Amino acid sequence: MSTSMILLVLAVLVVLALVVVAVVLINQRNSRLRAARAEQAGQLRAQAAAHDGPIAASRDRADEAAGRAAEARREAQIAEREAAEAERLLAQDQARQEDQLRTADHLDPHGEAIPEHPAGATGPVTEAAPAPDDYSPTDPAVDPAMDPAVDPAVDPAIDPDGRHRA
Repeated sequence: MSTSMILLVLAVLVVLALVVVAVVLINQRNSRLRAARAEQAGQLRAQAAAHDGPIAASRDRADEAAGRAAEARREAQIAEREAAEAERLLAQDQARQEDQLRTADHLDPHGEAIPEHPAGATGPVTEAAPAPDDYSPTDPAVDPAMDPAVDPAVDPAIDPDGRHRA
């Protein structure tokens, strides 16, 4: 073997040795980095686990608030149903009152009060004597201008303001 060949083999061996050393050093550095990252990840996990208590407390508060909101919605629905029922009863009472006033106006179209009652008061609803059939000054058959269908202004049950008189 010649010297140049020996030098060439030695140069290749030195380069291979340097490559092996470089690979070993890189692997060691990567191992240290992996260990450092694993340690850092462990610390982060420990810190996250330390926050389990506050997260559980926050979750409990959120669940309680959701429960209160659901209860408030149920109560609101009940209140809405009660309000609707009260409005329905009010409408019935108003209709009943209006019917009584119309009946009173039909029985006494001029609004003349019974002597023991003040003017405009109809008193308790009792069985009254029927109106005379022979003549009524507000009978639409006698005076068509007094027909509320022809002129709403003459309807005895309606105030001049357009509201039903009470």
